[in-house]
Amino acid sequence: MTIDLALSSSRSQRSAVGASVLVRVSFKPSRSFSEMSSPGNHQPLPFSVDRVPDKELSRLRSWGFSGQTEIVRTNPSRVNLPPAKENSSVYPRELNRRGNDKTRIITTSLSVPLRYSHLAHAYYNFEFRKDDLVLVTYPRSGTTWTSEILWAMRNLRLLEQGEEITSGDRTTFIDMDFLMPSRADDDNPKVKEFLTLFPEGRVEDGVVLQMAKCHKGPRIMKTHLQIDLLNPDLLDTCKTVYVARNPKDVCVSLFHHGKISKMDPFEGEFPDFAEAFMADQVLYGPYWDHVKQAWKLKDHANLHFMFYEDMKRDIIGELTKLARFLQLDFTDEQLKTISDHASFGRMKSRHEQNASDRNHTPGFFRKGQTGDWDNAASGELTAAMDRWIADHSQDTDIVFRYK
Repeated sequence: MTIDLALSSSRSQRSAVGASVLVRVSFKPSRSFSEMSSPGNHQPLPFSVDRVPDKELSRLRSWGFSGQTEIVRTNPSRVNLPPAKENSSVYPRELNRRGNDKTRIITTSLSVPLRYSHLAHAYYNFEFRKDDLVLVTYPRSGTTWTSEILWAMRNLRLLEQGEEITSGDRTTFIDMDFLMPSRADDDNPKVKEFLTLFPEGRVEDGVVLQMAKCHKGPRIMKTHLQIDLLNPDLLDTCKTVYVARNPKDVCVSLFHHGKISKMDPFEGEFPDFAEAFMADQVLYGPYWDHVKQAWKLKDHANLHFMFYEDMKRDIIGELTKLARFLQLDFTDEQLKTISDHASFGRMKSRHEQNASDRNHTPGFFRKGQTGDWDNAASGELTAAMDRWIADHSQDTDIVFRYK
């Protein structure tokens, strides 16, 4: 079965000119996703996925988090993430006993929706390819901005069609399978497309992951998952970009996003949100573990580490460095064109044009500025945040700009 998609050519093509084509892409629906990712092919998880206790959920509700009734946490990789299908079991802890240099010792954690527990193996064992381009960020750290830049760099000749190609078709946000899980009876174009390609496919195994897995050709994928929760072969396989933003502005942006979010709504006041953020209780937390994991890998040949604040100060300079990393050549005029395509105003306009989209969030693009913390926090809260930053900066040489 084939469908028409706009894709870039192989990354090995150094020249940006002619690097994009509209091609017909083949899928092979003969094998189910469960067959292609059966437990026998899995690397065992070096972490467990455990339910967050009711006591902690009550604390979250007291702060103002009203949307998540069930959350799981990776352990020891402490990351809070969201809910799985009813009655799905949480994966038991599985230690990596292979004894090779891919074995991971994970000492942090993350909280996410419960559905992640059903998909943890699929994310950890997702097979990346040499021509993939992967973007990893903590939420509200310039994810959409950078993904638009990456798509534009790979698809320079398609920029005039950028208004017609939806953001979901330009880049694949793999987290959607647990953030906003689909059902087979959803009136959702992506679900319908999936079931057309895979009549016997299991929607509960992740529509986005399965479609990405079976997609032929270069892929641009983005995620908020910590690098340690992704395939250990990621950096040895493909180019990966990580963007970090200073924690003060991340906190403010996350707070405002929570006010409009369908996935993780927040109804409290900013001091309560900031307290939860510093206590590592927000989804995808802890912030510092997320950033430090990538920072320790910044010298890997396949990882390009960027700062949001540097992009705001000198976007052309940062685009030049990024193009060099991607082994692409652009003229100054082309870099300006790419910058314009990914400008805040253009992105906001495209977003509002897709108001009928299932995942559309009014107000998603708010300010896109550096230094908004000063407009939101009291002197007392600023002092607490400064102490928190100082405590977590003792074992790292990361230096953020706050203005």
